[in-house]
Amino acid sequence: MSALALAGTAHASGECGSTSAGWNAPNGAVVFDRSFGPIRDVLDAIGEYRTHSMLSHGPGSTVSHATMANPTQEPWPGVCTKPISGFDLRYGYPGLEQINQGGIYMSLYGKGGPEWTGWQQGDPAQAALIGDSIWYNHSYVSDKSRFDTGQYLDRPVRNGARVNYSLFQYRHLETANQIPGNASNNGMVCSTFMAYAHNYAGRGVVTPHTYSHAQIANASNSLYTGIYNECKSSLGWFVDAALTVACPTYNVCGNAGNQVANCMSANMCDSSDGRYWKSVRDDPNATATSISPDRIGGWGVHPISNTVWGPDYTHQLQWNSGGNVYGCWQ
Repeated sequence: MSALALAGTAHASGECGSTSAGWNAPNGAVVFDRSFGPIRDVLDAIGEYRTHSMLSHGPGSTVSHATMANPTQEPWPGVCTKPISGFDLRYGYPGLEQINQGGIYMSLYGKGGPEWTGWQQGDPAQAALIGDSIWYNHSYVSDKSRFDTGQYLDRPVRNGARVNYSLFQYRHLETANQIPGNASNNGMVCSTFMAYAHNYAGRGVVTPHTYSHAQIANASNSLYTGIYNECKSSLGWFVDAALTVACPTYNVCGNAGNQVANCMSANMCDSSDGRYWKSVRDDPNATATSISPDRIGGWGVHPISNTVWGPDYTHQLQWNSGGNVYGCWQ
C-alpha cells in the first residue's frame, strides 16, 4: 500500500500517534518527501523538488532526521512587531532526532501529508554502513516527548550538545558536513545531516553547491511572500493565529515574513527589520552554499557520484512492514 493511501490511518493530532504498518525503506536508504511550507517556497524558487530527507534504519525500524516544529509566537503585545519567537527560529526544535515508525508517520502525515515520497539506497552494503554507524556508534541523549512524557526521543549530539534545526544552513552550511565540523547555532537541516552521516560512516565528504545571486534573490522573495501569505490566511505556522485581527494597526504578516527571511539569509532571527534580508537580496555578490535534498539524491544539476545514494533511482515508499507502532516526533 502506498504512503498516500494510508494518510488517514494515524491516530493523533500531529505530534504523537500510531501507524498500523512501517515503511519499506532499507537500512541506510535516504527517504525523501515533497511537502508544503516555507522550505518548499525556497527550494521551488531555485528549481529543486525534494523538500525533506531522512535516514532509514530499516523496514519498520527507526529513523534519523533533522526537522523543525512550528515556532511559537511572541507574547502580547510584542507579537505585533516581532510575531515569532526568535529563539525558536534560530534553534529549531527538535532538530536532529531518532524516532520510531509511529513518530515518523506522525511527522509526515499527522497534520496533512506530503505530495510525494520515495527512497534511494544505492549500494546496499555501503548504505547499511551509514545507517549502522549513526545508529550504533554515534553519541546521543534521550529526551521526553513534550506531548507524551511516556515517550522518548533520542537526540544525537555534536560538539557535546544537541543539534538544532538551523534555517541559516540554507544560506551557508559552514562545516556541518565535515568531521570535525561546526555550524552556527550548532545547527543542521535534513540534508546537511545526511551529508554529515555519509561522512561519519567513512563514505566521503558530500560537497556543497553554490547557488547564484539570482537564485538566492528569488528564494528570498519567495520565502518572504510565502510566510506573509500563510500569516494572512492563518495557515501553516500561523494556524488559528488570526494575527491580523489581534494587531489591526500593524503589518504583522510583513513583520513575520521579514523575521523568517532575516533568519535564513543572515541568521538575524530576532529582528523583523526587513533591511537585513533585503541587503543580502540586493547585494550582487551574495550567494548561498549548501547541500539540498536534491543534491543528496543526485538530481537536477547535482552529480550522482557525490553520495552513495545518488546512482540509485527513486523507489516508491510503501507502508507495508508488519506491526502497530506508537510514537512521537516532538
